[in-house]
Amino acid sequence: MGRNLIMSTMVDIPTPRPRPKKSSSNAEWRPSGPKLLDSGVLQLTATIALYSTLPVLFIRAFYIIDPDIWWHLRNGRWILDHAAVPVTDPFSVYGMDKPWVAYSWLFDTFIAAVHGRFGLVGVAAYEIAVRLALGIALFHLVHGLMPRFWRAAALTGVGLFTIMRVIGPRPGMLTILFLILELDILLSLRRKASPKLLWLLPPLFVVWANCHIEFVDGLIVLGLFAAEPLINGVLRYEPREKSGVAAEQVWLTLAASALATLANPYGWKLYSTVFLYMGQSKVFELIDELRAMTFREPQHFAGLFLLVGAAMAMGWRRDAKPLWLMLMLLASFMAFRMVREIWFLTVISLCVISDGWNFAPPEAGRPQSSGVRRQALVAVWVLAIIVASCQRYGLSNLLLEVQVAGTFPEGASRFIEQHHLPGPLLNDLSWGGFLIWRLPELPVAMDGRTNVHGEERILQNSALWRGKPGWSSNPELSRANLVLTPQDAAIAALLRTDPRFKVAYEDVQAVVFQRR
Repeated sequence: MGRNLIMSTMVDIPTPRPRPKKSSSNAEWRPSGPKLLDSGVLQLTATIALYSTLPVLFIRAFYIIDPDIWWHLRNGRWILDHAAVPVTDPFSVYGMDKPWVAYSWLFDTFIAAVHGRFGLVGVAAYEIAVRLALGIALFHLVHGLMPRFWRAAALTGVGLFTIMRVIGPRPGMLTILFLILELDILLSLRRKASPKLLWLLPPLFVVWANCHIEFVDGLIVLGLFAAEPLINGVLRYEPREKSGVAAEQVWLTLAASALATLANPYGWKLYSTVFLYMGQSKVFELIDELRAMTFREPQHFAGLFLLVGAAMAMGWRRDAKPLWLMLMLLASFMAFRMVREIWFLTVISLCVISDGWNFAPPEAGRPQSSGVRRQALVAVWVLAIIVASCQRYGLSNLLLEVQVAGTFPEGASRFIEQHHLPGPLLNDLSWGGFLIWRLPELPVAMDGRTNVHGEERILQNSALWRGKPGWSSNPELSRANLVLTPQDAAIAALLRTDPRFKVAYEDVQAVVFQRR
């Protein structure tokens, strides 16, 4: 009886089963987590949302408020009409017959041609395309460093949120895109990608140097990557992962890329503008995008959050790579000095975080090709969402023209044009670019091209518009036949009492004063 009870008890005890061993041949590393998050449909949906969010946010409240896009349009039209690039400034009284390097001539020509064909919708389409391209490129960069899909998607989303306020229809957006592509190529070499990818950089720099002056940022980044072995040797740092390309090849690519930047209509003179901008710091408080971060915007806190996250990522792995430290210092200096450079801090921080918190084994976890079918499906859905959004929110030339008229002095410009009022015209900096485009026969006094007007003239113009002591004896005011000013400017109230001028036109936005 007792023996039977014991045997019965032993039979009832389940025998533990050995756990299956993970096959070493499985090349794809999968993190633990809910199976729902591994769903291909869910990840596909998240990818479509990630790519389409920034374009849809712009379409939902479409606007063109960038004051510089207008002189880019006018310069592009001038180039198309003359089949040459300008060597002197043709748009301002002060810059007339003075040397001028139109460093963004290629972008200007492109955007002017698009505008000529599609109107303001073409300008809006450029911004939509840039927003889409930035989302795709940034996710590809982050996902290449951090194979976990959801972590990469979340980081990319934070990055896109941080830079969304500096995105606009201007050539600087191409700098952001090109730097992301450059970093993607350079970091892919650590994953044993083909060294032949390096030779994509010189052609990239040819386009970059003809579109925007900040191609120098790309050269600096490439130079730091080339000097990384030397820096590691000086600091006695032994990298955990060896680069998949010889240092000599990176140095050769740097030399070829630097030479490629000289393939522009201005040659070496392009670099004179670089040094000119580097010496201008007095105007930082006068131009919003050149001011330091105020931390009155959530994007500023997001940028700081990413910087702290990057520092934590390096500390977590106890692997403070000198290259990352130098790039973070450079990016921090630029972003905290000028808010428009927050994008640089964002991109570098995302790279450091992705590299520091990637827990996948070195030989596994790399993102595999998603397949042509999957990519095509994402492209179709994103395009469909963008087209549907344009129809839903009524993106059109007519509504864009109404929006522009509410932001810039369209009514005042039309009055000056219809009554053929002669110059010289005196205007403030913020409207100068628009007036270059809107009143092409009337050279402006001031616009946002600081490489034309210089710091001293910009400071004098600012003092005049704020009605500082000595405003009435300003030489440009003494020569002006027309003064176009915002209603809320101090100079507008002062000129109403000046016997030299009378009000020729005014609306809720602007006032036109004409010499008596």
